[in-house]
Amino acid sequence: MIASFIRYLEVERQLSPHTVRAYKSDLKQLLLFLEEECALQVPAVSDAFWAQVKEEHLQKFMRARMIQDGAASVGRKIAALKTLFKYLCNRCGLSMNPAALLRPPQNRRHLPVYLEEEEADRLLDIDYSDDELKLRDRAVLELMYACGLRVSEVSELDVGNLRFIDEVVRVFGKGRKERLIPLGRVAAEILQKYLELRRPAAAAAGDALFLNARGGRLSARSLSTLVKKYGLRAGLQKPLTPHAVRHSFATHLLQNGADLRVIQELLGHSSLSTTQRYTHIDVKRLIEVYDKAHPLAQGDEKRS
Repeated sequence: MIASFIRYLEVERQLSPHTVRAYKSDLKQLLLFLEEECALQVPAVSDAFWAQVKEEHLQKFMRARMIQDGAASVGRKIAALKTLFKYLCNRCGLSMNPAALLRPPQNRRHLPVYLEEEEADRLLDIDYSDDELKLRDRAVLELMYACGLRVSEVSELDVGNLRFIDEVVRVFGKGRKERLIPLGRVAAEILQKYLELRRPAAAAAGDALFLNARGGRLSARSLSTLVKKYGLRAGLQKPLTPHAVRHSFATHLLQNGADLRVIQELLGHSSLSTTQRYTHIDVKRLIEVYDKAHPLAQGDEKRS
């Protein structure tokens, strides 16, 4: 049954490989918990197993995971369970949905980490000369910053996704939603240089754009390691992740006058409320400028 559910996620829901892997991991954790902590012993491949699962079992599982995982991770697990049990009700005749009333935990929102424009310049200052891997790394960072891509989107890019004539890149985001994003002149030039030097791809890599030293597709984990390495090399005093580079892209667009709806489209957000996180950053910056510059910000001393 799990195998058919995974095929449903991949084919019908068209979830990203990253999300599918996360859901599979969540379900493995659930199965282990139900068997070890709730004494449900019927083989998991049978409908009878899932018919035994009650809401209190799932609540107990979530409480156990909250001790080990953050609120965001537990929220994703709840989404996975809701999707699974809705599938079981609709496709496998399960009469009751024990996940229907599950609610994600309150997730205290933190402002995203982002780079100042000067820090972004330092990050991209890589002397690549004619070194293929250094040139690849520079191309990865230029593309992330120029286009604001998710790390999974960068890993999944093929050479055919690049349209140099139009200076755009074709991206498939969450739910396999397609969007076209401007490349920018600098990123386009670096990518073209990289493709001139790039080694042949291994057969399993297909048309992958970014390759590792063995000719395989560069994974999301390797991309995260790459970004962290160059953040340290640039002397940045903040944890640098691919998501932080994506946040920097959006923040710098907003600070330079881009419309929030345009940023939403470029980031591939389905909801404007997700994009509105960046307005908090800009308001924070305005307050900092005000505090430094406005006579009233320092109290009455300047007026006396």
